Order: sequence, then structure tokens, then C-alpha cells
Amino acid sequence: MTDCIGDCRTCTSSHASIQEMYVRTKELGIKTTFDRYQDQLPQCGFGMEGVCCQLCSHGPCRITPKAPRAICGATADTIAARNMLRLECHGLSAYCHQLEEAIDTLRATAQGKTPYKIHEEGKLREIAGILGLDNKKEKNALAIDLADAITHELRKGSNEPLKLVELLAPKGRLEKWGKLGIIPGGPLSELRDAMTMTMSNINTDPVSLLLTAMKLSIATGYMGLIATITLQDIILGNPQIGKSEADLGVIDPNTVNIVAHGHVPYVAVAVLNEIANNKELQNKAKTLGASGIKLYGSMDTGQELLQRMGTAGKGYAGQLGNWLTQELMVSTGAIDLVMMDLNCSIPGMKLAADKFHTKVVSVSHVIRMEGVTTNIDYKPEKVKEQAVELINLALEAYKNRGNVNAVHIPKYKSDVIAGVGVESLLNVLGGSIDPLLGVIKDGTVKGIAAVVGCTNNRNGHDSASITLIKELLKRDILVITSGCVSSGAQIEGLQTLEASKYAGSKLQGICKALGIPPVLNFGSCIDIGRIGIAVTAIANALGVDTSDLPVAASAPEYLEQKAVADGFFAVTFGLLTHLGPVPPVAGAPGVVKILTQDVEALVGGKVCVEQDMVKAAEAIEDHIMSKRKGLGI
Repeated sequence: MTDCIGDCRTCTSSHASIQEMYVRTKELGIKTTFDRYQDQLPQCGFGMEGVCCQLCSHGPCRITPKAPRAICGATADTIAARNMLRLECHGLSAYCHQLEEAIDTLRATAQGKTPYKIHEEGKLREIAGILGLDNKKEKNALAIDLADAITHELRKGSNEPLKLVELLAPKGRLEKWGKLGIIPGGPLSELRDAMTMTMSNINTDPVSLLLTAMKLSIATGYMGLIATITLQDIILGNPQIGKSEADLGVIDPNTVNIVAHGHVPYVAVAVLNEIANNKELQNKAKTLGASGIKLYGSMDTGQELLQRMGTAGKGYAGQLGNWLTQELMVSTGAIDLVMMDLNCSIPGMKLAADKFHTKVVSVSHVIRMEGVTTNIDYKPEKVKEQAVELINLALEAYKNRGNVNAVHIPKYKSDVIAGVGVESLLNVLGGSIDPLLGVIKDGTVKGIAAVVGCTNNRNGHDSASITLIKELLKRDILVITSGCVSSGAQIEGLQTLEASKYAGSKLQGICKALGIPPVLNFGSCIDIGRIGIAVTAIANALGVDTSDLPVAASAPEYLEQKAVADGFFAVTFGLLTHLGPVPPVAGAPGVVKILTQDVEALVGGKVCVEQDMVKAAEAIEDHIMSKRKGLGI
């Protein structure tokens, strides 16, 4: 960790830029997430261990040695399993929301009602063919058929198996999932059933509840993740490898600055298009004394743009950071407008904006925040006009820049190589996965670790993830990132060619030979689906099940409900899944045993909760080496 600058003992960020900005917030009297975390200590032990319940008016109940059962008779295992399933329901529902926006955007684009276009006709025809549609049709008509087909899959009954699971999942997974009875039907129907189960005194069997969580995770993987990224690629283009910059130092003090913050890229793409092509708006900016207009990314929306710099992300000015950066980016005083889409926008960002001229706007009908009075809810058919309106709001805000507090931009920034996906990675490998398989087979690369997900205060802002990544690299383990972890890695320069210095000698050689960083950016949270596709391709090429591969997953700083759904999917997919912090089940010994031991015999994956990141890297390496031995490589 970089040495702290000034009095920032409560700021546990790995990044010098955040430490510097934290000092500024203290000087301006702005409380941040770092401060409020300290205010909440000590946190409730019952909540942390998952053994409190407030589902009925008898409660809240908490499990103790004196009271080993709730008033209704529920055990710690029932309460913890039920709580986890409810968290996962929230995660899957958010992914379904994002999928439905992708469906609506594809349909409207095919009808010529949006500024987008069908970028990937080949992918459109491929997925349509897999689903049994007539993929010889004219592309726009086919796109509408695909939108209708995915809508049907999303909404059909829980007794009708999901086609994407049956058609895309590895054979070994289907056999295991079929035996367990966890192949899901329509996600919305599965959500209905699961939420009903988790009411008081309906399903109180912890094993059944955890199996249901696994069932929902499969729906998450193939609909919330894979279906969504497929539609987004069709509309916005496949990832293309390119270069950009990250960290707060990329902010230009001379331009009108807009930040796209959240997880969904459509409004940001429309704004970029207007910045590039609307001369009237550019002239307005210049009459105000600005040199132009720029759009930056925050969290996953920025990662989506970063991945598509060659297509929908043209003109993208750089990635500012992840979840814990949002208050600090506003506190530079150089951000004129923040567009909040789904999800992870905190009330603290508006509190910081109130100290400046910054305008905060919701661009999603599910986002509402106290004090935010302007809501321009994304509609595909109106997004061009909405983009113009948003830029005009930024221009109006710019007029007041510096009138409240001065601009202060840290000097720190790092180069980034991004745009890695299955297709772009294959291009680097010469069109075949064989070179990657070759270096895994001969031991040059021991295996692959997907380090994904969020960031949090409990594990230190990006501290755990960066420590884990560096430890894995020195062990010649190739690292793939997505989500907020990607931003942390980018700010620390881990997604550059120079970052190979952190790798073992064998991995260094591969990075230099292929011209790739040792940490490959697969993008946003939903791009965990791309990792699933890549793992499936490797398993199919080797003729083995995914659980047999020298592959592991880690979310060393997981935060919220979508991450819970992702974590269950990784386990159900057959992977060792390392998690930090310890999930809220520690007070339920039966649930702990199931997740860390018993589930491996059922699906091949299990949970590891080692919180020392050096020891976690050792555990992941041991797992990878045991899988290599099992494959005889």
C-alpha cells in the first residue's frame, strides 16, 4: 500500500490518488464512506454471522447459546441459508432488469428508433441459430425475433427448462445439475418461487434453500450474464483490445466533464455520440471558456466503454475508479455532471456533490436518491434527445465550477490495456485457443484465476484484491479481472505490459511473447459471463468437465447482492471460489460445512474464506496444482 498522505488513518485505500483526495475531503468537512465505516464500528456480530431474522412481528430473533432457536423454532442454519437466498434473489432480479433493458434496446435498434446499430451481425446470427430461430432472415427482422425469444425465456414458467442452459452449458454440468434438480426455468418465475420460499415458515430446510440458491445462480449465469453480454455485444460491438488511462489524474480541468457511473452503458454511448458529432454543443462549451466536452467512466459503465473503445466507446476519456471512488471523484470539483444508472450509486455521492457545483442525475427509472430532483430515465427511442439534454445540464453546471470550492485534481494516472473478450483473445492467439492450452499443459502457465467483483472497506479499498493478484502472478498464474476489481488493477498499472515484472519468470515470458498484460481485463460485472464462456471453451477443448480444470475464482472484496449470485454461480459451475469478507453464514455451522466441504461432492466447486491474501493465493495455487495432477499435466 502506498504511504498515507496526511491524516488519513481511516482511509484504507491502496491508491495514492484516493489517499490524497481523502485529505481534501477532511479539509472540506465532507464525510466519506471511509469515515462512515468507522462510525459504524463495532458492527453487529449477529448480522455478520447471519444469525438474525426479522421476517415476522415476533422478531427480530437472534441465535445465541441461550436461545439456539428462533421463536418459530428456526435454527441458525435455516436463518442463514434463507438470508443468503434472499440476497441472491436481489442479485438475480437486478440482472434481469439489465437484461430486459438490453432486450428493449435491441428491439428498438432493429426498428431504427435508436442511435445504435447492429454491430455484430455474426453474433446475432450465431445465437439466433443456437436458439432455433431462422437465422437466414434480414438482420433487423432477426434481431426482433431474438428479442422476442429472450423475452420468452426470461418470463416463462419455472417448470420449463431454460434453453440457454440446455444449449450452452457443458455436458458434465448438465448431468450434475439434472441429478440435483437445479436446472432452472424462467428467471422471473424462479424469483417468484424463491421469494415465496423465503417468507417466514414456508421453506425452513437449509439444504433445500441452498439448492434453490444454486438453481437461481444458473439462471443468473446464463440469462443475467451470458444473455445480457451477448445482446450488448450485438448492439455495441465485441470487446476490442486497445489502450486508455485510469485514475483521477485523467480528469481534464479545461473541459466540461461528465461521468457515466453505474453498470449499463447505453446512455453513456449516446452521450459520447453527441459529444463527437454535435458541433452546436461543442461550440456552447467553448463560449463558456471550456476547450471541449469529455465523458469519463466510473465503475462498470466505464468498464463497458473501456472494452469497446473501437466501437461504441470512441472518444471515451478514461476510467476514474470503482465503487469507493465516487465521492472522491466528485470532490475534485472538476466534475460537472454525474449520470447514475443501475447500480451502486450511494447517497454519499450526493452529499459530496452538495459541496460543489456538480449536478447528479438519475438515468434509470429504478434509481431515485434523496435530494436528486432531475431524473432522465433511459428510453431507447428517446435516448438521442436525452443525451443532448444531459450535456446541456452539464454545460449549465460548468458555469458555476469553482464558485463553491476550488478544483483539485491528483496527478496520478496509469496506462491501461483493455478490450479482452473471447473473440479478441482468440485474435491475439492467432484464431485458436490451442496456444493457451499449450502453455497450460506444459506448465508455463500453471492455471487461471478469475479475480472479480467489488471493493469494500472491510478488506481495504482494493488492498485485498491487489495483494491477491500480485501473489497469484508471482506463482505463474494468469489473472482475469472484471467488475470493480478491474478498476483497482488498472489504477495500480497491473493491466499494462510493464506489469509482467510482477509475474513469475514463465508467465513473464508468455506475456512478452504474446504482447499481453499478466492481468487481462474482461470488463464489467456481467462480463463474468465472458469468463464462463472462456472456461467452457477450455473444458470442451480438453474434453473434461469445468470442475476438472486448473481454474479458480475469487471475489476478495465482494460487496452486494449481485456478487452473491455470481459467487453461487462460480461454485455451481464447479470452481473453487474464494470470498472476502466471510459471507454472513459463520454462525450457521451446517451451512458453513455445506458450502466449504459437502457441496464439492455434488458440483465440484466449493467456497474458500481465507482472509489472509497470501494464504489465499497459496490455497488457490494448491487447488490448481491438484487439478493439473488430476489431468496428468
